[in-house]
Amino acid sequence: MKRIKFLLLLLIPVFSHSQKPSLKKIELDLFEASNKLYSFNYGSFDSIEKYCEQLRNKTIEALSKNPATLKYPFKMLIDSNAFEIVTSEDSLFRIYSWDKWTGGTWHFYDIIYQFSSKGKVYTEPLVLEEGDGGAFYSEIFTLKNGTKTYYLAVSNASFSSKDAVQSIEIFSIENGVLNKNVKLIKTGEGMIGSISVEFDFFSVVDRPERPLKLIKYDKNKKIIYIPVVYEDGKVTNKFIQYKFNGKYFEKYKIL
Repeated sequence: MKRIKFLLLLLIPVFSHSQKPSLKKIELDLFEASNKLYSFNYGSFDSIEKYCEQLRNKTIEALSKNPATLKYPFKMLIDSNAFEIVTSEDSLFRIYSWDKWTGGTWHFYDIIYQFSSKGKVYTEPLVLEEGDGGAFYSEIFTLKNGTKTYYLAVSNASFSSKDAVQSIEIFSIENGVLNKNVKLIKTGEGMIGSISVEFDFFSVVDRPERPLKLIKYDKNKKIIYIPVVYEDGKVTNKFIQYKFNGKYFEKYKIL
């Protein structure tokens, strides 16, 4: 993804717990809003944009006003594929993403981060740059290093039926702020906060898992596995390994 801008006015700490709808009711409302958007998938563009905005606003409001949503399973939304919702092992960081259905084979997504810091729950939606379709998030891995906790999130973007990108991005939570570009990977060009792999979807279409798990992470060995991809986009069975040395990830070996 391109570097994104964040709407800081919507970074909202939540305190009040009174007079709130049940979490099940919240889930049903979001499910219905998602169904309205999906029902206009083949309708007019104006209708799609209208229901995209409604779903986004409704989700931001529900998460912002109800901190308990951070740990609610949202099983209906996940099982119906209405939302992709991934949560860290410590339940302090969660990413919500969903297809806006405003493109064709190039998919556009809405993304919202939710996280807890010092007992407060924050909701942070993204505002993407024009022409950036965003991505959906499929996994979050957790790396603990002393008092620091890092979150390694896998995102997936699709630009056509053939051209796709999978990335691993590193986050941390620091004093009520979500750091979205933790430069923890050492490369020949310097320290970076994410690695992306462009690939031909048809070279891996026969793999059974969905979403695809091209980028892997071994939490015990603290190794990120980045698949080697040929120039034509074909994904190979080889991996470039980046191993955490106690300070940062550095290239370890190619297997």
